[in-house]
Amino acid sequence: MIKKGSKVRVLRKESYWYKDTGTVMKVNKDIKYPVVVRFIKETYSGVNSNNFAETELILVN
Repeated sequence: MIKKGSKVRVLRKESYWYKDTGTVMKVNKDIKYPVVVRFIKETYSGVNSNNFAETELILVN
């Protein structure tokens, strides 16, 4: 189960962080992309977090 503080790897191929590891910052309910993940690496526009569905993430530990 994915919860706050978990380390996860991104499986969404369209994502800037595809196959990169990040930390779960928040898990919401009843929305399409409920898991907020923060990364060390930033995009070109300075963004370092994104929302993902649980099916697009795997736990890494």
